[in-house]
Amino acid sequence: MEFLVVLCLIKLVAAVLLARFPVDGAVVRQYTCDSYFQSWCQLHNATVHMDTDVQASMFPRVRQLGFIHGSIGNFSHTLNNQLFKAGVLRVFARGTRISSLTMPSTIEQLYLRDNGLRTVEIDPRTRYLMRYLRLQMNKLRTIARFEHLTQLHELNLCDNLIEDVPLDTFATMPALRQLILCGNHIKTLGGSTPPVVQLAALTHLDLGGNFLAALPLDRWQLPQLINLSVRDNLLTALDSALLVRRFPLLRILDASANALDCRSYREALQTFVNRSVVHLIDRRMCPVDDAIVLDGEERRHSKAGSGGVGAGGATVPVEVRHLKERIFLQQRTIQQQRMEIEQLRANLTTLMEQFDLVAGPARALDPF
Repeated sequence: MEFLVVLCLIKLVAAVLLARFPVDGAVVRQYTCDSYFQSWCQLHNATVHMDTDVQASMFPRVRQLGFIHGSIGNFSHTLNNQLFKAGVLRVFARGTRISSLTMPSTIEQLYLRDNGLRTVEIDPRTRYLMRYLRLQMNKLRTIARFEHLTQLHELNLCDNLIEDVPLDTFATMPALRQLILCGNHIKTLGGSTPPVVQLAALTHLDLGGNFLAALPLDRWQLPQLINLSVRDNLLTALDSALLVRRFPLLRILDASANALDCRSYREALQTFVNRSVVHLIDRRMCPVDDAIVLDGEERRHSKAGSGGVGAGGATVPVEVRHLKERIFLQQRTIQQQRMEIEQLRANLTTLMEQFDLVAGPARALDPF
């Protein structure tokens, strides 16, 4: 492992500019390049006040550049050009107070978490190469023009202020695998022109922590969906049969913290157990005990068996049912533990990102 660490006060401006602008120049107080983790280069406490600072800046010629704290303000077209000249393909910025972003056309991975970002400018005439975009923990209210980011593989807009998400926004992204919209104020998923929106590559959809009262399942064509989260919304009904038909590869469903009616709860229970879907469902509105609902055939066999046995054998079906209930409760415990394990894996990925040690395309919140 080889580390190149330079802990000194440096300027990112030319000597002439430094002499002319001793205060307002683009400053970085700590510069660290880590050649072990794919040439990660970090600029700590960088300060960029205006585009003239950026024009005279000399960024390190690395593929991956991180801005840690400081103040950038406007992630402008000028800044994008300088990053392009330095050959940067991946940018990470945290705590840099970026309020405005002009979407770069040459960056493939952009992570701007927790920056107070309010606006994103996307030019419909530009062809963007962006594949991984994470803008979580900001102050975005709209996803206007995001449909022009046609090369996206992952989009993370968790913990913003978005209220409306038109379904057809993502229909232009054929390679999109992860769509993470948790922790917003989303009330509707409508407003789309086509009657059915197809996302052929999507495997992970997170809509948790919003204000959704219904899911337009009949308008979603997601043949590869494996993980669906709708936790902590305003759902009172869930058509589990339609859900497994629309998403035949579904393996994990988190519908916890929703006040589902008892009928939806029991139907979901039977459907997901039979399909081996790891699930979390809130039973607060259903007073009945958790139990496997036997299908008609099992019930007929139970009645036939009890009819051919004397009074002493009448308790056999009851014992079988109790055994099935215990097995089911054990399965539920295992499912909850699996969900916790997957969440721990996601947390580990997030921690790696926080310490800037992600050594490949990040897979945050991806349970597989």
